[in-house]
Amino acid sequence: MVQFNLTKREKEVYELLCKGLLDREISELLQLSLETIKKHNKNIYLKLGVRNRTEAVITAKRKIV
Repeated sequence: MVQFNLTKREKEVYELLCKGLLDREISELLQLSLETIKKHNKNIYLKLGVRNRTEAVITAKRKIV
């Protein structure tokens, strides 16, 4: 999985995001509030230099290959 100086929790969220889970599903799985997940997503996007979920997933796939 891609590093990009993500925190441990951001890596967990990012991996689930890349698996196609919705924010609500990630929230329930990790037992975090939906707002916390949205904040993690925002931090992930900033660290990856992307604007949205789709670009984040594409970035992960490019780095794996």
